[in-house]
Amino acid sequence: MLPQLQQEFDGHLNQAISDAQQLHSTLELEFKHLKESDLEAFQALQVRKQHDVQTIQLFDALRTQFCQNTNLDPDDQDFSRHLASEQQAKWLQLLVLLEACDTLHRTSDMFMRTKLDSISKALETLELNSPVTSTNLYNSLGNAFSSNIGRTLIKA
Repeated sequence: MLPQLQQEFDGHLNQAISDAQQLHSTLELEFKHLKESDLEAFQALQVRKQHDVQTIQLFDALRTQFCQNTNLDPDDQDFSRHLASEQQAKWLQLLVLLEACDTLHRTSDMFMRTKLDSISKALETLELNSPVTSTNLYNSLGNAFSSNIGRTLIKA
């Protein structure tokens, strides 16, 4: 492998690690804003997050170009074996960072989905004529009959 290409890739790899650290920081901040229900700050952070993701995508394109220039398979699952030992450590560091970013993103996504689901259920409960608010009541014989809580709220 040409030393110039390896040196160039090393620079891209260092930048990718820095970009992944920035993305991780952004995702941590995003989760913090979600937990605090600071939707304005959360929304404002989305541009930064998009930029961080794009820089990681740029590295992937540069890695593909490096693979083409060195006749390597970009889809090789053991890509690091083609790198110098110093670069292998950096590659592993990048993969660990990206995995942490993925986990953090999934955590935020799950938190947001749970929160939206709770809000949706609360709204359904507040609907006066919703079948969800229908409650089964039982008479003295144990026979069930349906009562709509919303009906009593309308009369009140």
